[in-house]
Amino acid sequence: MKNCAENQAEESLEAFKKRIRKLSYDELYDELDAAEKAESEERIAIVEKRIDELEPIEKKKKELQEEEEKLKRAIGLWPLVTVFGGAYVAKQIAFFLQNKQFGSSEALKTISNLEVLPYVPYASAVVGIILAYLWSYLRQKNRTFDLGITGFCLSKASAGLFLGSYPGFFITPGATLSRVIGGIVATFSLVFMYNIFTGKHTGRFFDNAWPLLLITIAVEQIGWLEYL
Repeated sequence: MKNCAENQAEESLEAFKKRIRKLSYDELYDELDAAEKAESEERIAIVEKRIDELEPIEKKKKELQEEEEKLKRAIGLWPLVTVFGGAYVAKQIAFFLQNKQFGSSEALKTISNLEVLPYVPYASAVVGIILAYLWSYLRQKNRTFDLGITGFCLSKASAGLFLGSYPGFFITPGATLSRVIGGIVATFSLVFMYNIFTGKHTGRFFDNAWPLLLITIAVEQIGWLEYL
């Protein structure tokens, strides 16, 4: 009878082990609480062992989730800071050249947007490179130059969309075509930027920003339609 009882207990523990291995990390703590209330040392040991096995995996999963949240914030903020930061820097430079000092927010209103528009993409490229360098330093993503080119293209697109005056390399078209070109270039720039941060696609086309720059130059030629 004693051997029979021991065999049943052993079979019960084996079934318990199999059930425990199917539970999630959070569910294991509920099972541990139940085992402690039942004062079952064997079951407590089984659950604790399984928790120890899953803990490194859960820790890594949590780190990846936190990294993903940071990535989403970076994707949202980088283009905004690049474009508006570039516009602000261009205005400051223009104000400094005129007054030999940097200006306050009120003082910068004396600088016309159209006056500094041709220089905004270049200032945005510099701002984008600085931001990308900080990102690469903190997150080991060595895509500084590519993000700088992306910021350059994105700032040109923003000028076309919001000001109706796209600053092309060869031509600055009217409001309608500027917004069309700006929309196309902005789409390509954001898609490329998203891929840089996420690494969704690989290959020669996605490994550097030169294709984006060539596409931007090609799309800008739509502006010649006004003269045909």
